[in-house]
Amino acid sequence: MMSRLPSRVADASPAPPGRRGAPGFTLVELLVAIWIMAIVSIIAWRGLSALVATRDRLGPEADDVRALLIGFGQMERDLAHAANPTLVSQVGTSISVPVIDGAQALQILRFSEPLPDGASAVQQVTYAVIDGALMRQCSPPARSVQAAGSASAGTVRLVTGVASMRVRVWRASEGWIVPAPNDVTVAPGVEVVVTRTDGTSLRRVLLVG
Repeated sequence: MMSRLPSRVADASPAPPGRRGAPGFTLVELLVAIWIMAIVSIIAWRGLSALVATRDRLGPEADDVRALLIGFGQMERDLAHAANPTLVSQVGTSISVPVIDGAQALQILRFSEPLPDGASAVQQVTYAVIDGALMRQCSPPARSVQAAGSASAGTVRLVTGVASMRVRVWRASEGWIVPAPNDVTVAPGVEVVVTRTDGTSLRRVLLVG
């Protein structure tokens, strides 16, 4: 009678919870993570590219607007020192709107710093659009209006890319008007509208004196 041999086949039992497998990510999980990172990178790159393009486009425009505001500031200072016609017997008005090369200009007779000997002096200042730029022409300080008007004026380019400039003065009974060349009425305020070559316009109202 054959003896029964002990069974060597061990009963299958589950592995302990902590030893079921090595920790990590599957290949599918890695591919999904890489795919999400690629999409986020593309979105971020497109946003940064749009930001850089906007900065490059608005940079020159901001510089032009800043230059125009500086020009308006200089115009405001000139008008603040405009000569009172009652104090200058040789001139009919301190503010005039002449036509230069078929376009309006702003002409200001202003008091300047006193001469070295302490005598009062005046300057003739003209703002006009010439060759697509807003120019400021200013004569050197002179003792008389005739000398200031006949002296060689220095020219400064304030703003480029300007198409036109429109000037009006305020009349209490009429509102904003374009004065006639021989109009000697003192204007308390001046309206200046500068139109750029791209069609945008900037308007400033400036006080006289």
